[in-house]
Amino acid sequence: MKEYTERRQLNNEGFSLIELLIAIVILSIIVVPLLHSFVTSARTNAKSRNTMHATAIAEDVMEQFEAHTLEEMADTYEAATPTGFTNSVQKDASLDVDGDGAAEDGIWRYTFRDEKTTSGIYDVVVTLDPNGYTALNEKDIVNIQNLAGNLNAVYSESEDAAQEAYGYFEAYSGGRDVMEIARNTTKTIEISIDSSRILLDLGDGENVETDVYLVTASTVYHCNSAILTGISGDYPQNGTDYVIFSNEEAVRAKAAELKKQKESGNPVDAEEIISQLANIIVCLQPRVEATQSAVTSAVDKVIVNNPKNVQTNLFLVEQTPSAERIDSFTDESTGFNPYSSWNNNYKAAFELRETWPGWMSSAGASIDSACRLRTNLIDRSNTEYIFNDLSVSGAAGNAVGDVAKDIMGADGGLTPTERRNRIYDMRVQVYSRDTIGVQSPVLTMTGTVIE
Repeated sequence: MKEYTERRQLNNEGFSLIELLIAIVILSIIVVPLLHSFVTSARTNAKSRNTMHATAIAEDVMEQFEAHTLEEMADTYEAATPTGFTNSVQKDASLDVDGDGAAEDGIWRYTFRDEKTTSGIYDVVVTLDPNGYTALNEKDIVNIQNLAGNLNAVYSESEDAAQEAYGYFEAYSGGRDVMEIARNTTKTIEISIDSSRILLDLGDGENVETDVYLVTASTVYHCNSAILTGISGDYPQNGTDYVIFSNEEAVRAKAAELKKQKESGNPVDAEEIISQLANIIVCLQPRVEATQSAVTSAVDKVIVNNPKNVQTNLFLVEQTPSAERIDSFTDESTGFNPYSSWNNNYKAAFELRETWPGWMSSAGASIDSACRLRTNLIDRSNTEYIFNDLSVSGAAGNAVGDVAKDIMGADGGLTPTERRNRIYDMRVQVYSRDTIGVQSPVLTMTGTVIE
């Protein structure tokens, strides 16, 4: 028997060089875009995180500037000592902010390092520019911010509040122009103060009695009926009382809160609900258009009725007309300049009415009124002052001029006017660490800040 041996031949040839190169090319075509996509995605994510952190920093900075004055922010940043960086503040400087080659005045620039984020350190430049708001910033404003709070009654009116009244009178004037209507129109603001006593239950048989206050205001425009036809001369849309202060509801709510605390076993202090009317603030918008010539009687009048002799302060604050309003009434053909006319001719009157039994006009200056007058109208020598004792009829109850001012304790020192920048364009630029002046900011955020 013949044996046959089967020989198996193995294929050991492998890939050829050409096949290997083709495989590498195919792999490159597939992998390289994927790698590029991964790199791009990583860079995008990093940039997004960077932008997100920068946005959070910029928003926080803007909130800080809205809550604090420029000086307070300067103190905050200049007091900080970050590692490897010196915070700096340029105060009220002249800088070229808009890049036109000319420096603008009044710029504030804060440069500081922010190390609050856990992912990195950023440098920040904040620029505040008031130059876009010159007309507003240069307006004289009475500083009464120290009177803020919930114990004050405030009356204010828009600068052009009289325009609707002029339009109403003009329709009955036989074609007279607005300037003549204004010259023949007077404005009276009337403030009325009322008080009453209420009894409050604090529980466990404890009661407390306190005063509560109601203050209302009304405005009446009256045009000389001699130049009108068919109407009495009063503007009908004015004259309705509206409330500018009322604290009875708040006092009762506070008493209910204290009673609830007491029922829970907590001690309470009844003095917490003793109410007060601290100040009445009247912001008077003078009508420059009504002062085209010297006037013999007041064009604007403020009357305060205080029959119960409530003790409070009245801040009568004459506001300075805006440039826009002065321009709107300037007449080059006649040479009428409302600003100079207002300064020279504007005449206002203030009258306080209280009740003082036993009043004698000859001894009127010996009493002090319950409502004390604080006003910048004292600077105007032609302002009229009247104190009227409601317990005496007719002229016998009146004190005028310096005697009235003495009775009311009239003082102009508490309502100073000031001129300064208040509104700014704000730009916050957030940079990566040590890149100010080298690279563009990661983020720029803009807004407006009112100090």
